[in-house]
Amino acid sequence: MEKMLKLQMITPVAVALLIAVLLSDLSTNLVSASNTPRPFKKHHLHYYVQLDTRSPGISLKFIPPINTTLSANFGAGTLFALNVTKDVEPTSKRLGTVRGYTVETSYLGFPDSALLEVAMVEYDDGKYSGTLQLQGLASQQLTELAVQGGSGSFRGLHGYLVVTLVVDHLPTRTFRHDVTFL
Repeated sequence: MEKMLKLQMITPVAVALLIAVLLSDLSTNLVSASNTPRPFKKHHLHYYVQLDTRSPGISLKFIPPINTTLSANFGAGTLFALNVTKDVEPTSKRLGTVRGYTVETSYLGFPDSALLEVAMVEYDDGKYSGTLQLQGLASQQLTELAVQGGSGSFRGLHGYLVVTLVVDHLPTRTFRHDVTFL
């Protein structure tokens, strides 16, 4: 009888202690989850970039060409800030932006032009959020950019991005970005 009385007294105390520990752990996880984005553990990511040549998100007068009589548009620079979306339609869910610049590196001009591209993607799909740093050579034939790190969910990741033109109905162009992390 005495053992049963002690057990009945210990049980409510143990239950209260267990609840306090669980609530403490839950609140700690919620605080850290809000401060630290979930790490991206997959090897692939894709999204779409929407370009409307009429929008204020592109500036063709960032840097003028060096000498158009000798070198087409060599040295001309373009600033851009474009929407990143979940699907190919421009009205699909917005996931962020891609901002950066390009500089014409070819003396030949279109269609043999090549652009040095440096960009930052801000991405947030509700599960993963952060930035990706991109750089490389963009051309009509193939655009493959290096992913040189990132922040948030993409902290420390490296890989490459392949750009594919999927809609080309001027003034709108839509590009698919397929990212592979190594």
